[in-house]
Amino acid sequence: MPSKAIIDVEGSEAVSSVLLELLNQFPGLPDGKKITFSTLTETSGIGFFPTTGAALLSNVESSTGKVRQVCLYPFDIVYRASPKSEKQRMRIKEFLDILGKWLERQPVIIQGTTERLETYPSLESGNRIIKAITRSTPAFLNAVYETGVEDWIISGQLTYKNEYYK
Repeated sequence: MPSKAIIDVEGSEAVSSVLLELLNQFPGLPDGKKITFSTLTETSGIGFFPTTGAALLSNVESSTGKVRQVCLYPFDIVYRASPKSEKQRMRIKEFLDILGKWLERQPVIIQGTTERLETYPSLESGNRIIKAITRSTPAFLNAVYETGVEDWIISGQLTYKNEYYK
């Protein structure tokens, strides 16, 4: 029987809210565009989709009752559009790859200006602290529909630690 991952439900909720807010602070987000949570229209949009809840990677309890956990929250960002040219497809891929670099706190150039995410926001849920956000994949074309609509995806994961006393 396959083992089931233990999910930090409270942490998943906190990460979803904070990550969505962070994504919408991306300086390369086109004017008027907003990244939505688990929602896209049939023809366009940019959405953030958790792929599972925050899975517990490690759980260590000391003799004093202090618990140290490391959790992993995997997610996808989907850019849905109807590009008409290779150039438009390349811009979508570039947008997602730059967003991924920015989430990793790497410097990125947006409209001639170097931008860098200096710190990760607080999770405001217990003692959870974001340690890193990394890309699992570069941007890639995931689906092409008969209507000409395409879904481009970048996959990532957010790692956080949680410490508390029992």
